[in-house]
Amino acid sequence: MIVPYFGEFLISPIPLELSFNFCSHRCAYCFANLNNPTRKTNDTKLSNLLAHYKTRSTLTVSLLQMDYPIIVSNRCDPFSKNNYQTATKALKSLNNLGMQVHIQTKGGHGIDEVLSSLPKSVWYISISTLDEAIRERVEPGAPSITERLQLIDTLTAADHPVIVGVNPLVPEWLPEPEPLLNELKSRNVHGVWIERLHLNYKQERAMHPATIAAITPDIIARARARYTKAADYEHFIRTRAHADSIGLNTYSVHQTTYSRIFDVFRSTYRNTFPVLQDFINLLHISNYTETTPITMQQWLDFIGSMLPTNAMPIAHYLGATSRDLWRRQKVPSTMTFNDMLKIIWNDPKTKYSPVKSPAFAYAATPASNGGWLQLTDEKQNPYLLFNKNGFDRYYHYV
Repeated sequence: MIVPYFGEFLISPIPLELSFNFCSHRCAYCFANLNNPTRKTNDTKLSNLLAHYKTRSTLTVSLLQMDYPIIVSNRCDPFSKNNYQTATKALKSLNNLGMQVHIQTKGGHGIDEVLSSLPKSVWYISISTLDEAIRERVEPGAPSITERLQLIDTLTAADHPVIVGVNPLVPEWLPEPEPLLNELKSRNVHGVWIERLHLNYKQERAMHPATIAAITPDIIARARARYTKAADYEHFIRTRAHADSIGLNTYSVHQTTYSRIFDVFRSTYRNTFPVLQDFINLLHISNYTETTPITMQQWLDFIGSMLPTNAMPIAHYLGATSRDLWRRQKVPSTMTFNDMLKIIWNDPKTKYSPVKSPAFAYAATPASNGGWLQLTDEKQNPYLLFNKNGFDRYYHYV
């Protein structure tokens, strides 16, 4: 079913997602398979939505009416054995309606059929290792690495931009990241999205013993740790540094550096959502330093200008990941995106708060009790500060 991409607001420029069945690629670390192993798509609901989306009034159809593209898919691979027949049919329907898509995949079945009529689209191909023995252990139903590299060649030759997800980046699975990154650069990949492996206790409890053995208990423990181990962080930095050095655009959630990785989305799709990286890029270009206050109005003028302006039922963007917010304040079910951006700016506990990124901190002055006093404007909205090298806490003295 097509739904708003609630969990990736200000992270992904694509605001809608279409998912299908449990994924038969059976990647051991897959959050979607671990969270909901029995999920199934409803072809009838999808068909009805597409047949009547111009006359309905949900948030999903409003975004479709505004000509936003759709991710296919964040929760499963559309080309896995148990999804490709449904996915190819759905993609054909979307294409016939003029709807644009962004495809995330490791490859599989039905791709040639899709490519025969698909207009230019950004593809995200996941590669977490160059070792086939490791791939067979942790991604047992997925295509080989060779097949994925061949798919990249096919896509770039057909003018489809490719971003590769070195995701998850696990040192044991990719101990030498340079050969993979060099290979990707030689194949005209636009950029790489690099993230470490993240798991939670609920997902670990859902794992079969064979899955735990495939990933290994040590890697699982590090993946669910609140803080990244020093060795893992050093490997992450090494990987990003090499990608930067050879001219690959790089991105990781909460990075502080300038990046052009999302430029290809703007040039490919007719309409996209803003991401926090856009704001970070603006501050880099404007030569902001850690002593220059940023106002909420600057945030609204920039991010808000790239979002729909009418009131919509968007409270789930906040409730999806910040349920305690509802206990602290009254959040209207219908509001404008600017209304929601104000909440995000003021509340550091929301997932999308800028200060969740080390690039930002709240401006403060020392208090007489030895603590800190947050600096605000005349309406009690906090000032933020930007540091291209990153802050180590949520506030910074000025």
